[in-house]
Amino acid sequence: MISAKVFIRIAVCTMVVSAMLLGGCGKKSEEKMAEEKMENMLKKATGKDVDVNIQGKGIKIEGQDSKAQISETSVWPPEMFEDVPKFTSGKIEHVTKTQEGSNQTFNIFFVDIDGNALKNYAAALNEKGWQTQILDMGKGGMISAQKDKLSMNFSFNSEDKKGLLGVFSAQ
Repeated sequence: MISAKVFIRIAVCTMVVSAMLLGGCGKKSEEKMAEEKMENMLKKATGKDVDVNIQGKGIKIEGQDSKAQISETSVWPPEMFEDVPKFTSGKIEHVTKTQEGSNQTFNIFFVDIDGNALKNYAAALNEKGWQTQILDMGKGGMISAQKDKLSMNFSFNSEDKKGLLGVFSAQ
């Protein structure tokens, strides 16, 4: 398990990477320079060597024991676990996928989510045998769900109509 301190460092680096994605690097030399800067930042944060590869609107980060991929995409990840129902109450903005050993994590960021998203997705999860808990907070809410070695959290803010679906495996 990753310590909270390392997790925070990785999260900060991920935000920097996302900002670079949104800003867009048009020239190959700029991409190479950004890759080198990110590799150095990640090495300082984690103490491990990593290889960063910027590919258009995506970034791949690979280390000895782990992999991460950040993509600006509108497509549901084809590698998503079979037991996870597709969330269809909003548009996908971008996806991050990480793997550490045999554990995988998907984070899918959504926009334009409709108001019934929590109830509809909880029903879809229950149909597939997930155990769910819903926390409705008026202007948003959260679903926590568990099935076998998979767990997930879906959080949603109805004011800005944005949400995040995090799916985790412990294989």
